[in-house]
Amino acid sequence: MLKQSDMKRFASRWGKGLLVLLVWFGMQNLSLAQHHDVHQDTSSNIKMFGKLLNKGLFEFHLRSYYMHTENASGLLDYSTWGTGAGLGYFSPRWKGLGVGFSGFFVFRHFENNIQLLDPATGLANRYELTLFDVHHPENHHDMDRLEEFFISYEKEKISAWFGRHHFESPLLNASDNRMRPNLFSGVSGSYTAGALKLTSAWFTHLISRGSLEWVSVEESLGFYSTGRNPTGSTETYVHHVSSSGIGVVGVEVDRKGLKAQSWTYLAEGLFATTFAEVTGTIKSEKSNSLLYGVQGFYQSASKTGGNPDPAKAYTLPGEKTHGVGLRTGVHMGHSELTANFLYIADQGRFLFPREWGREKFFVSMPRERFEGMGGVHALGINYDKTFINDKLKISIGVSHVQTPDMENPVLNKYGLPNYFHFTGLIDYRFEGFFKGLDLQFLVAHKNEDRAREIPLEYIINRVNMTNINLILDYRF
Repeated sequence: MLKQSDMKRFASRWGKGLLVLLVWFGMQNLSLAQHHDVHQDTSSNIKMFGKLLNKGLFEFHLRSYYMHTENASGLLDYSTWGTGAGLGYFSPRWKGLGVGFSGFFVFRHFENNIQLLDPATGLANRYELTLFDVHHPENHHDMDRLEEFFISYEKEKISAWFGRHHFESPLLNASDNRMRPNLFSGVSGSYTAGALKLTSAWFTHLISRGSLEWVSVEESLGFYSTGRNPTGSTETYVHHVSSSGIGVVGVEVDRKGLKAQSWTYLAEGLFATTFAEVTGTIKSEKSNSLLYGVQGFYQSASKTGGNPDPAKAYTLPGEKTHGVGLRTGVHMGHSELTANFLYIADQGRFLFPREWGREKFFVSMPRERFEGMGGVHALGINYDKTFINDKLKISIGVSHVQTPDMENPVLNKYGLPNYFHFTGLIDYRFEGFFKGLDLQFLVAHKNEDRAREIPLEYIINRVNMTNINLILDYRF
């Protein structure tokens, strides 16, 4: 009988072989189509199919990423550099039908300390490892994965996707700020009629940004830190929860400067979350506009939260919470200034697996999330400005986040203290000969804001640290 590790190894090799086969098949058909002009045979369906494939789109993607984390004195610092490349093929549509597939591989050129546990705290690396393979930190060579593999249908107002593909929404999304994004396997569809768009989806498997393996929804929880168990148990929910999939229903309206959206997520057996947002602009004198926005969410546990034993459940039985976000600001030509606020009630924790996406709250900033906390008050200011015909963008952000007591795992899953958060981003998108090339430099700094001394295990990779990123991204 095959072991689980053998089955995963077989599935991985099958996926890689399939990717090679599909590329070979596509190239063979391209070659066949090129010879079509010499050997005319209009009765050959194979040649006609090859000619159709010849009109498909090949997409090449190159990504290079350097990351460094500078922790407080007495704690380990981390750094790494990796480069990856990928190839995708997306066929033209025939009666609305199309197919697509893509794969990507990564090389780790350099690393410093990312496989080591910090001697002072015993804790592992947080940021750098998610560029590669969190399941196998020692893996340097065999880092490739089959990503997209789908059949799609698009015609007039309707679109549908079957298989492995991208999906974007406020909570379930690509979270594409590492080497590779999240992708989802299942079925999704949308219907668009004027200003109205309806979206629905059901996913049974996914691949997280820091992983090389496609796994079921229930097995995907726990790739990253599981934090502390609110029951006080040393047990975790990793490999202990049961869920058949994730259901999504979304409604979006975009009309005359007003955008409204509502999304409902049902993680079967785990939780149900409804997220709503309204944003808009009010034209003022000259080219200036006033900006406003309101967000809200409500979340409650579903069934047993994944396991009848609360110590092994993802969500506690009866756990629920809600939150409200606000935004106001002004848009002035090529500049935008916003003030943002978030409140999460102290009834329970806001929970949404970090392996599934990144929450898009108004006050969200790179290198920290609000998942796992309740009783939160956050206030932030963001300034964006573009130069050189919008090719160069500079973004600056600052926020203050007031969290629950660090020693309260019922509301503070990861033991995060109050903190100040600063970010700076320089993003240049090339045109002309290097069109498709995007160069980014991101710096994020977090500093704790507590009156008393904080133990080192609540500091490392959380606060009193600086994270530096240099990213080169090229698509053609």
